[in-house]
Amino acid sequence: MKSAFWQLADLLFPSRCALCGMADHAVSDGGNAYCPDCIEKLTPVPRNRCQRCAAEIGPYASSKEGCVQCRKRTLRFNSVVCLGMYDGALQKALLAAKWSFSAVPMRSLGALLATMRAAELHDKAFDRIVPIPQHWRQRLVRNFNPAAIVAAELATRLNINCDVHLLKRISRTRPQKRVSVKQRFENQAGSLAATYPHTIRGERILIVDDVLTTGATCSEAAKVLKAAGAKSCSVAVLARVLDHSA
Repeated sequence: MKSAFWQLADLLFPSRCALCGMADHAVSDGGNAYCPDCIEKLTPVPRNRCQRCAAEIGPYASSKEGCVQCRKRTLRFNSVVCLGMYDGALQKALLAAKWSFSAVPMRSLGALLATMRAAELHDKAFDRIVPIPQHWRQRLVRNFNPAAIVAAELATRLNINCDVHLLKRISRTRPQKRVSVKQRFENQAGSLAATYPHTIRGERILIVDDVLTTGATCSEAAKVLKAAGAKSCSVAVLARVLDHSA
């Protein structure tokens, strides 16, 4: 419960939306980072998506065997849930959140993912949520791991255990942006390991990252977890990046 002083301060000096910068009383430093108008922009009406990789597809297209974005790739995970495509307001919000000094914007995006995709996430009855880990050098550059922030928010709202230590990065990978799809998968091969693999036998695991492009990172994570005995591995991300080289 806020004191009268802080209630008055909120009234006179409302926090600003992390996306549009407008002062709005619906925005809270300790809670939601976005105003109602921007939340509407960040949560567009869901379109038809590939059952395998969550890329947008035509209204009459079948995606049981994948789509043009993923059909020719060996993906170890079973399905993908995303808040939206990596463009427009969501792209802008994600870029700002990743480099923010505060984790509140990233946490708010995680809350939107949990709320807007609640049915899909509950349907799988996950036993454990596991974020993609950062290499220790990445932690020196950023204040936090975006995947871990989103995973923690999903875990809280879905009442599922979040295990930030299960996966560990055992080698530093080259930047993924300027390499081919084949090189991305080769780049990730052998980069992750399970810390205590004996604990996940038979479990349904939700792997969490901020974005998914080719699926190489999450596929490597699923490969490691399934080799350790996980029954299934699905993926949840804030945004799906379309790979125009597909």
